[in-house]
Amino acid sequence: MTTSEFNLSKHARAYQYDYMTVIDNVMPSTLCDVLRCRINKIIEDGKVAWVSHEGKGNADVSDAGGRYLHHIFQGDDVREHLPELTTLYHAVLPLVTAITNQDVVVSPHRRSDVNIKVYPAGGGTLGEHYDSNGITALLFLTSNKEAPLRVQLPRAHPSKQNPWVERRNVYATAGSLLLMKDREVLHDCEPTVTEQKITAVLNFYTRDDTWRHERFDAFVYEGANPAGTTYAD
Repeated sequence: MTTSEFNLSKHARAYQYDYMTVIDNVMPSTLCDVLRCRINKIIEDGKVAWVSHEGKGNADVSDAGGRYLHHIFQGDDVREHLPELTTLYHAVLPLVTAITNQDVVVSPHRRSDVNIKVYPAGGGTLGEHYDSNGITALLFLTSNKEAPLRVQLPRAHPSKQNPWVERRNVYATAGSLLLMKDREVLHDCEPTVTEQKITAVLNFYTRDDTWRHERFDAFVYEGANPAGTTYAD
């Protein structure tokens, strides 16, 4: 990303009005290639968890009960196997602060500060949900013509009687960073068909708000009941 390509006011306006913005060329495509190869080797070696559950989410964890199907690199997995992403997570903090105009801090929650979601071809997906943290940055490590991030933007105007929802699809481009108001935007990943999709999730908070639902991670990573009781099945 060069200075001439970056327009802070444009990204700040998009983040405030459209709830999200995409910054291109944050990571070189050559480095994305290197990380993808390493990620797939780690998956082949069985060193990270496989997430597969459906219909278990509810309002307690801001989830609409959709399907979760992907490999997940949790915080310690990223620190062990892909330390470059931990470095990038801290390096982009001033950028996130400038665009959001908030007192942004890195996550105090080690399990979920930096994650990688790897959606396999043939149905890899993530159900409709709001995130628990206040600010999410998605670093795309693949370029995809399918499986877009589907976002539902809340809209209202005095010229219209009722609020409405604007739906957009965001297709991944390797090396780009999407910054989003994730507590305010319902979003999901459309299922893959023939492509693999890999996204690094960088979770940020503000200094006065580092809240995370106590059962959120157990639900997301393991499909545990958000109510804290045991499922009959």
